[in-house]
Amino acid sequence: MKKSFYRRHGLLILLISIISVPIVIFGAFSATNSNENIVSDWLPPHFEETKRLEWFVERFGSTEMMVVTWNGCRLDDHRVDQFAESLRSPTKVSKSTRLELFERVLTGPEMFRKLTAAPFNLKPSKALERMHGWLIGSDNKTTCVVAILNKHGEANRHRAVDWVYQCANEVCHLSREHVVLAGPAIDSVAIDRTSTGTIRPLNFLCWGICLVIAACAIRAPRIAMMMFIVALFCQYLSLALVYYSGEKMNSILFMVASLVFVLVVSAAVHIVNYYREAIERGGLEGAPGRAIVDARLPCWLAAGTTALGMASLTISHIKPIYTFGVYAALGVVCGLTVLMLVFPSWLERWPLRQWSQRQRSATPTRPDGGPWRIWANLVMRFHGSIAAMGVVFLAMTGWGLTRLTTTVNLHDMFSSNARVIRDYTWVQQHVGPMVPIEVVLRLPRADEARILDRMQLVERVRRSISDVDFVGATISAASFGPAFPLGKNVRSTIRRALVNRELERYRDTFKRVHYLKDDPGTGEELWRISVRVLAQKRIDYGALLDQLEQRIDSLLQQEVASNAGITDVRAMLCGSVPLVNKAQSQLLNDLRWSFVTAFVFVGFTMVVLLRSVLGGVLSMIPNIAPSVIVFGLMGWFDVVVDIGAMMTASVALGIAVDDTLHFIVWFRRGLAEGYDRYTAVRYSFQRCGTAMLQTSLICGFGLLGFTLSPFVPISRFSWLMAYMLFGAVVGDLILLPALLAGPLGRFFESRPKWQRMRIPLLRPTEKLQQVRTGT
Repeated sequence: MKKSFYRRHGLLILLISIISVPIVIFGAFSATNSNENIVSDWLPPHFEETKRLEWFVERFGSTEMMVVTWNGCRLDDHRVDQFAESLRSPTKVSKSTRLELFERVLTGPEMFRKLTAAPFNLKPSKALERMHGWLIGSDNKTTCVVAILNKHGEANRHRAVDWVYQCANEVCHLSREHVVLAGPAIDSVAIDRTSTGTIRPLNFLCWGICLVIAACAIRAPRIAMMMFIVALFCQYLSLALVYYSGEKMNSILFMVASLVFVLVVSAAVHIVNYYREAIERGGLEGAPGRAIVDARLPCWLAAGTTALGMASLTISHIKPIYTFGVYAALGVVCGLTVLMLVFPSWLERWPLRQWSQRQRSATPTRPDGGPWRIWANLVMRFHGSIAAMGVVFLAMTGWGLTRLTTTVNLHDMFSSNARVIRDYTWVQQHVGPMVPIEVVLRLPRADEARILDRMQLVERVRRSISDVDFVGATISAASFGPAFPLGKNVRSTIRRALVNRELERYRDTFKRVHYLKDDPGTGEELWRISVRVLAQKRIDYGALLDQLEQRIDSLLQQEVASNAGITDVRAMLCGSVPLVNKAQSQLLNDLRWSFVTAFVFVGFTMVVLLRSVLGGVLSMIPNIAPSVIVFGLMGWFDVVVDIGAMMTASVALGIAVDDTLHFIVWFRRGLAEGYDRYTAVRYSFQRCGTAMLQTSLICGFGLLGFTLSPFVPISRFSWLMAYMLFGAVVGDLILLPALLAGPLGRFFESRPKWQRMRIPLLRPTEKLQQVRTGT
């Protein structure tokens, strides 16, 4: 007798797997350590908002700033100046390298002394007015330190944050708990540390849940441990793919590894189901090979549709979602490949004889549904009502899709009690808002207007902007220079000439603080206005930007019309708010198109498999139902879609098809055995109903553990996936059988009409007697 593939090559496969373990583990840990989340890099470089930000950074320098303060940080606190001076000194970033991490460090006390001393000689009230909202709080006492990162600081954000804490401890004798940090430079660090700090313990929770459910389902701890080890190897392999392909990790990619783990465990449960049948049919010898022969079509179809669902995310222009789609699809395909090679090789080399004897001595499978008989009869009895109610409920909840809103706001990425949110709230309450919008006025150098006229224009634009809702502070070159008149009357002509001469002396100062720039490429003079916006969950950034643009354009038109010296003034809005607004609109667009793409790809696969267009479309109803219902309810209840939730629709669609495929494969095998459709549905319940329920529990509860993550996109991804997977198995065990049993079920058949005859059901005792007697 010819030896099976796994008998001949199983040992070699296992040896190669063992040798590759150190390589895979090294790649996985290297990928984890490369975790980096830069929100400003999420949009591709060809987007207009990204180009504007790059243009701004090239001319005015980094927008990465952090605000440092503490309870009791006031203008008269001598520690503020000492702390700022320590930040300006180089810090050690490696064993042999010391770098300055900050381009500029501003403090409230230094700014106040500069404005009230010669040559400015401003009144204290006027000086405080200039500093309100960004260096001084509304109480005119609470202050802060604003540190702007340079290129080295941007490349070493974590080290810069640690250096701030270290200086605060050494100079101010403040622990980390007493230091308040906020600003764009903190965002990526907070995302990095929050995601990596909890992913490992949550992985242990996921492993334990999957292992316990698998062991209880299979009732063979040894097989469950085999499945666990292979799935763990696949999880680390999915991380290693990220490292060896040269990509850096991000917080969203961490879920790829966990998703691959639960999907491999689920696929292993189906393979064990086929393995059990192979033992019942032909004994233990060669059973792993026979099981793979039976399982390869439905398993690879399931993996293919899952990979297609995940690959549909690659149409997204948001980098974390795109990379998730790429590596999730690769991870699923590689995971099933490893599973189908290693798992049966293991079973072939070390078979479970006692477990196999129990399987052979068990009651043979009956075509009437066995333990699922009552449920199957109930579903088929009311198949018409179930189908109608399902379609109506789908339509009602689906209407909520039109009400969906999206967010990539930092406040929506963390729970309300997260440290970063508490710090932002404290700074916003005691100092001012931290979300930046940069307005750049572009004035041609060929204009005859003097610097005073230009600064007056900039100042009028700044004052107009400051009246817009949600704007908490505005900063311009005038904030760092002497006072000047805003009037244009003739009586102040001489004074205006003197002030103009004085302002010319401060031109270099304005350039040094990065609020004025001569652009040699275009011959323009660029005047910068920094706007600080409140950080709140429900601000419509699109409406805010439109309001700013309208107000600026209207004012500029009036100024150009009334001032012959200033012509052709243009304004440009840059910064994180335009990026966030674009990312939010792009997120909703990507959600629509990725789901449509997944539906088309997976639906085409079902059409080819069933060889029926209508059958393929009908088979998609139970699969799209979970996503449509969950997202529709999110729309009805005004739950925003974040970056984690956006990915679930396509991923859930791809995974939900797995159980549909297994059920339809067994349904058609029942038809091939000569059963009618009713009997074939019962046969499908008996053959794969339990495995479908088990795999859904493994995937759902395995991912449900990650809902404990303080990083909201991971938490929301987990509970939405769990809800959708539970909804998918309900659809496959209720709605799909109802469709198969009803008039539409004929589109799922593959036999000619003359072969479709009704075979009466045998009672269990009669079937068992026939099996025993061999008749």
